[in-house]
Amino acid sequence: MRKFGYIFTLTIALFVLTGCLYPEEERAGHNIPPEADIQNVQSAVENFSENEGGVLPIQTKSDTAEYLEYQIDFNSIVPEYLSDIPTTAYENGGNFQYVILDAEENPTVKLADLALIEELRSLSLRINGMGEHVELGEQVGPNVYQLDLDFYNLQENPTVISPYTGEELNVYYSGGQEFVIDYRPDLDKMIENENLDFETGDDIREILYEYTPIVPIYSPEMTVDENNEAIFMTSVHKN
Repeated sequence: MRKFGYIFTLTIALFVLTGCLYPEEERAGHNIPPEADIQNVQSAVENFSENEGGVLPIQTKSDTAEYLEYQIDFNSIVPEYLSDIPTTAYENGGNFQYVILDAEENPTVKLADLALIEELRSLSLRINGMGEHVELGEQVGPNVYQLDLDFYNLQENPTVISPYTGEELNVYYSGGQEFVIDYRPDLDKMIENENLDFETGDDIREILYEYTPIVPIYSPEMTVDENNEAIFMTSVHKN
């Protein structure tokens, strides 16, 4: 994990951490953009691509998190293909990054909830301000761990608000040196609500953005067990 400047260390170390990254009044529900906004951007992307010989209006971010690689370049489509940048877009002061999935075969406009990124950044600042190495606690999945709650004076495990359900999702630390969000409760609810059935080894995260416009950023791969319930994926599951 990238180490933040120790200029923050003395200040941040004084924080007494709570289970939530922000107080409840700062964690109001995430407002998903209107379907019209998404469809208007989708149409603009398609029209631009058609006129530009298949080129997409995107900025490629190869060094960023999964699902954020192809971010829409609104400068390419406004105002010729889209009258204005949606107010929900980051580029216009909103809380969502408009991205493209399946860029090669079927370019589709989806959204990344930037509030999640800010919450994980806040947690990273606090944790790194209390020591150079991240102190780990109980293992909750393959290469996925709780923080050492006692070491960080945490009363309960850190959480973020789900952009899908508005409920709290646990935040863990992966051996890949980053924080990850546990979307298993959201996946289980969607599997039940949509009466879906999977085989162990299937990456089931795709249902989150197939049934909603939101991509599950900072999620480890997920599959199902023999009971069709969401679990963390391992290399064994893929074989």
